[in-house]
Amino acid sequence: MDFQVKYSKIKHGYVRLWDDWILKLSIPIRFKNDKNFEKILLEKWKVLIEKLNKKNHQKIECFSDDFVVIFWENQVCEWKICEKVLKQKLYDFSLPILNKYSLDLGISFQKLTIKTLKSKRGSCTHDQKIVLNSKLLHIPYKFLEYVVIHEVCHLKEKNHSYKFWKLVEWFCPDYKDIRKELRKYKI
Repeated sequence: MDFQVKYSKIKHGYVRLWDDWILKLSIPIRFKNDKNFEKILLEKWKVLIEKLNKKNHQKIECFSDDFVVIFWENQVCEWKICEKVLKQKLYDFSLPILNKYSLDLGISFQKLTIKTLKSKRGSCTHDQKIVLNSKLLHIPYKFLEYVVIHEVCHLKEKNHSYKFWKLVEWFCPDYKDIRKELRKYKI
């Protein structure tokens, strides 16, 4: 896996996997000439990935020119997939789910939009528009369904009130367990 090194005025070094699927090492300036420190950080990263693999019983992989991870399964690609194609794929998966649950609720939505959001998984605007984070494509499918249910329930109940959570529970009785599992996946 490719990685980049950044030297900063920080106390401890750390490793992150950024949106562009490049591993970025942040190393304190005092270790600038210490290649051993860089190796230690990379080893810690490998140990973390192994722990996650065991915990999730999944093999964690990233993008390459040959495949992309979509709903936690490798999808073969003969070309480098662009963001527009991925967003369209998520739209195509999400729209039938959104239609089903909004029909069950008896409330219509105005529009579904797929955007790259920094921290939210989705949102529902006051004028009944649903926005989903394009990064939802890279987590297991069952979580996408939960996020859509969550946003559909916001069509009726705008805040996280007791009524809202009862509505979510009506569509998804095990929503508490799903929410707990969903926290494992970084958005």
